[in-house]
Amino acid sequence: MNNGNLTEIDHKAMDSFLEKVLDWYKTGEITRSAAIGGLAHVMTALAKDNTAEAVSWFQNADVSYFKN
Repeated sequence: MNNGNLTEIDHKAMDSFLEKVLDWYKTGEITRSAAIGGLAHVMTALAKDNTAEAVSWFQNADVSYFKN
């Protein structure tokens, strides 16, 4: 992360994160609602310039983040 901006590494981690979420939904590991909620959480963090939180999700989120 660089001054609140996503780096190239962050963008790659984001792509991987999005792939995981889509795969989890496709295989039924998470619901559509859970996928939307998790993605909205990350989008909100970015909208609030909380890049660190978003990057943390990109790097660390696993399927348990999307389950109640």
